[in-house]
Parts: sequence; structure tokens; C-alpha cells
Amino acid sequence: MKNNFQLKIMNQYWLDKSSSDYDLCSHGEIYLQVNDTIITQSGEDEEWGVSESALALLRTLNEDYICNLNNLDNEEGLIFHGCGAILMMGCPISINWSVKHTNDQVLLSDFVKVTTTSSDEATHYPNLQIELNKEYYKQQILQFALQAKQLFETSPAKAFFDDYDKQMYIEFWEEYDQLLQKATLNK
Repeated sequence: MKNNFQLKIMNQYWLDKSSSDYDLCSHGEIYLQVNDTIITQSGEDEEWGVSESALALLRTLNEDYICNLNNLDNEEGLIFHGCGAILMMGCPISINWSVKHTNDQVLLSDFVKVTTTSSDEATHYPNLQIELNKEYYKQQILQFALQAKQLFETSPAKAFFDDYDKQMYIEFWEEYDQLLQKATLNK
């Protein structure tokens, strides 16, 4: 079986380099290809929330995720725009798809990309789906998540506007690290 699912961080950065200590989510360009379809890539003037997307994707390693194509306005998404909400909600701009686990396979389907705040303008990929070996899917997601985390590990400590932001940041990284650990222990 040909594994033609590629997910890569092309570049990653803070929105405002002069105050990066207050930017709690990393941003950048992502390359996503499924079969022969490139859904996003560098040079398309698309900016994604890299660290938020990594957490959403880590959640799909052991759990199914169903993209409700009939209610995109209320979908969380798997690749986030990164509007600055650490809670990973509030902006409909996203790339989304369904993830269905069956034995040692993962079926990816229902791909959709929303590049404006109106889901009516979404790009649907109705016939795009791929079945992957679960281990291959896991490796793609893990390399993405580990690369996303590197920017935080090599940056100065974060500053917070209030205790709520600090608590959300702590909870974000606790879940992120737990999912990373679970995935790397289950090799």
C-alpha cells in the first residue's frame, strides 16, 4: 500500500517577534498532501496555528474524529488558523477531515478547507480519502508534533496577561505532553 499522506511544518514562528514571550501559540506554513492532492503548502498566503494543530492531531492517534460537513461553523478542525485563542476555538478558518481507526489501519476522509470566516466558501474534497497503516499515520503526526514543540523549547519563557491565560497554557502543554508520551510508549 502506498502511504501518500504527507504532513510537514514548512516554517514556524511567533506572530510578533518583538513580543514573542506573550505569543502562546506558534504559527506558520504547513504542507499537507493526500494522494495527489496538495491541500496546503508554502506560498499560498495561508498561515496556520502550528502548536494548536499539533495538539488536535495528537488527539486523533487513538480516537476517531468525525468532521461534520453539514455544520462546519461549529467544527473545531484539525489544522487551525491560529487566531490566538489557546483554547483552539472561535475561528472557523481551518482544514478538517475525519479519522476512523480500524484494527491496524486509519481511514482519512471528508477533507475540507475553510480559508475565510464563511464556511459557505469552503473547499470540499468529496472523493478524497486514504487508508493508511496506523503506524505510518502515527509517525507523521508525531514528527509534526515534535517539530512544533521544538520552537517552544528553544524560546524564552512565556509571559502571561492574566492567570487564566497561564492556566490554559499549562493545561495545553500537560495534555500535549501526555499524548506525546502515550504515543511514544505505544510503539
